[in-house]
Parts: sequence; C-alpha cells; structure tokens
Amino acid sequence: MKRTTSGVGRYLVFIPYNVAFGILSTLLPLYLVDELKSTLAELGMMTSIAAAVSIPASIYLGRLPDRYSRSKPFIMISLLGVALVLLLMPLTRSVSIFQLLYVIMTLVNYPSGPSTSVLIAESFERSKWGRALARQSFMEGLAQALGLAICSLSISQLGYVALLRITSPLVLASFVLALVALRDPPLYVERFLGRFERPITDVETLSFNFGSRGTLSPSRRTRQFNREPKMVLFGFGTVFFAFAASNAFVPLPIYLRESLSASIVFAIFLVRSLCGTVTYLIVGKAVGSGTAIVKLATAMRIVLVLLIPVALMLPTPLSFVVVAALLSIVAFSWSLYSLGGDIIKVANAKPGSLGIYDALASAGSAAGSVVGSTIPLLFGYGSLYAVSSGVFAFSLLLFLVGLR
Repeated sequence: MKRTTSGVGRYLVFIPYNVAFGILSTLLPLYLVDELKSTLAELGMMTSIAAAVSIPASIYLGRLPDRYSRSKPFIMISLLGVALVLLLMPLTRSVSIFQLLYVIMTLVNYPSGPSTSVLIAESFERSKWGRALARQSFMEGLAQALGLAICSLSISQLGYVALLRITSPLVLASFVLALVALRDPPLYVERFLGRFERPITDVETLSFNFGSRGTLSPSRRTRQFNREPKMVLFGFGTVFFAFAASNAFVPLPIYLRESLSASIVFAIFLVRSLCGTVTYLIVGKAVGSGTAIVKLATAMRIVLVLLIPVALMLPTPLSFVVVAALLSIVAFSWSLYSLGGDIIKVANAKPGSLGIYDALASAGSAAGSVVGSTIPLLFGYGSLYAVSSGVFAFSLLLFLVGLR
C-alpha cells in the first residue's frame, strides 16, 4: 500500500512533543518532591492512580483507531489535551491538584501511542514494520534526549517551574504539525493482510519439505509450523514486566537525587536516553517476529536492576559513570522490549484489542508504583531492586513459555 504520511513529516510531528516528554520524564518526580515538597509515598500514589485509571480507559481508547479506521483525529485530540494540562501544571502549588492534573494528562496522552502504532502499521507493508517502528522510536529518542539535555544544562539557571512551563508550547507545536503533516491511509487493511503472511509461510515450508525432501524433517522452521504466540501468557508477562519496571524506576530519580546533584541526575538520564536511542537503529534490522528480543530484554533486566544500588555505593565520580553505563544498558533493553512487544501485538492481537495489552501493563505499573514507593521506606532501596529482579525473572518465565 502506498504511504499516506511521509516519514519525514511523521518524524517532525512528534519531535516537539518528545522534547517535552524528555523534559517531563525526570522533571516531574523531582518537581513534585523538591519544588512542591511532596514525599516519595505521594509520588508513588500519583503514578499508581494514573496507571490504575488508565486500565479501563485504555481498553476503550485502544479500540478507536480500528473501530473508526482513523488515527489522526485521536492523535490530535491527545496532543491538544496534553498541551492544555501542561499549561495548568506550573500554576498550582497544591500537591493534590498537581497529582490530579498528572492523572488527567496520563489519560489524554494515552490515545497517541496506539494510534501512532496503528498508523505506522497501516502505512507500511508487514515486512517493513520493524524498521519503520525502529526509525520512529529513534527519532523520538533523539528528541527526548534533547529535552534531557535542556534540563541538564539549564536546571541551575531556569529552575523547575520555568522548565515545566516550556513543555506546553512544545506539545502545542506538535499539534499544529500533526494538523498539517499527518494523513490517514484510505483503507486500513495492512494488518489484516499481515495476519495471512505467517500461515502462507508455514504452507510454503510444508510444501518445500514434502516436495524437495519427500518428508517432514525436524528442522527449526518445521518445528515452528502453526505455532502461534500464546497471547494470554504474553499479556500476563507484560503485567509482571511493567510491575518490575515501575517498581524499580519510578523512585529512581529520587534515589539518585539523594547522592547526586539535580544537574548530574539529568545528565545520567541524558546519557541513558542517547544510548537507548542509538540502539533502535540496530534493533530495527533484527527485530524479526519480536519474540527473541523480548526474552533477551527481560533477561538483561534481571541482572541490571541488582547492580544499581551497588553502583551508588562507589565514590561519586565513579558512581556517576557506572550508573550512567548501567542505565544505558537498561535503555537498550527497553528498546528491545518496546519494539519487540509492538511487533508481537500488531501482528498477533485481534482487531480492537491493542488497548487490552496496554491495560494489563497499566495494571502492573499501578501495583509497581505503590510497592516501589513503600519498600524503600520500610526496607531500603536494596530490597526494592531485589524484588524487581525476582519479578523480572517471573516475567521471563511467562515469555519463555508463551513466545516459543
């Protein structure tokens, strides 16, 4: 099918938006705790409620692109809603109102994710999905790294409030660009056609074995004949992966802030973002069906999260380098998981069911946020990352069984 949205146009649309979210990713936890004098428990409550409220919303909102065969309207509504919420955030000094605005922003921001994935899938042939999603993620990562660079270089001069104020105009700029540059394909059929490719490939494999060998040999491709991913197990795997990730990384900026300055914390996340972004170019060429890289990413995190508290015990200059390196590898694992998971979902999920998998991830994130803000207060950060490692291990077990 002919592309209806040029790659350049699509990249330009989301650059300002992702610069804003590069700023927000680390700024919001620090803003809540340092600027509004909130607590780690209130941070965990805020992120948990936002994730919990997203569960029913994502089930419904995730169906919209398939139901109406349109993505652009939902992307634009999402961008405009986020811009309005971010306009209000710097105006309040109330922790409760700020938490409420964060929850609202999470809800209105959700439709842009699945709508963008569907738009990309419907604009490219099945064989090009991996590279198209990887290029999109690469450009988004560069933009988010730019946002973190702005924070790292200007936090001392501008402060938290000024940085938060510039995010709304950035998202509004993406809204204007989306109005001009985005186009929906005339027909939404690429994912429907893509579902036939695997059975056809299996039939070709069967024919080859009978025709050229006269028998079905136990080759790897033959063993994979008619073996589809068990999406129920994949869904439960995403729950526990999201739990472990939220448990480990929601309190991480606060944990780092206890030992390092705010500018160094932003610099660490900047290095992480840049390394994770570059890996999309590598991953996109070898994504395949997505199953292998999802397993690899989960296995990597089992070990990586255990090393974070160890790295922070090192002397300050060395701890900065080691933590930045660890989080860069964590970002690489996220590139693997995110891209592989997207391919698995768009290729195997039933029409209108993408939101269900996001809802499951939201459920895991909600629980992980609560636990992640409670364990450090009761048992310390070492126990927190031990729990995360164990949950990642259980998630890997589900993926090993479900994604053969």
